[in-house]
Amino acid sequence: MNTHEFSTQSMIRAAPEAVWHVLTIASGYAQWNPEIVAVEGQMALGERILARVKVGSGAVRNVPLRVTAFDAPARMEWTGGLPLGLFTGRRMFTIEPHAGMSEFRMLVQMSGPLASLMVKAVGDRQAEIDAFSSALKERAERG
Repeated sequence: MNTHEFSTQSMIRAAPEAVWHVLTIASGYAQWNPEIVAVEGQMALGERILARVKVGSGAVRNVPLRVTAFDAPARMEWTGGLPLGLFTGRRMFTIEPHAGMSEFRMLVQMSGPLASLMVKAVGDRQAEIDAFSSALKERAERG
């Protein structure tokens, strides 16, 4: 199967619950996140959300997703894509306590027969993924 992955991690000087709070308040993304400029909907298992994602060109795309994992305050996953498994996009977030801080990890996985075409259309996502992680760190550490 054709799979492309982008990942990032960050050590955050905040409790996992504080990091989780920032990640799961959909209406707050506009205030802190440079990559996902807005999220509509509620972060809860099985819920549909709409992320407004800034791609490399600066264009903002609406990305409909479903919350497919929600295990507070440790793990959340958003999944979206095209019918018939032609393209599946997953964004997996994990938060682990580590020496009084939180280790945040995010993996963005794009798979399916059209994955290469989708990656080509949106460009290399690594800079945006790293910016997400840095912005989350900054926001969670501010309290």
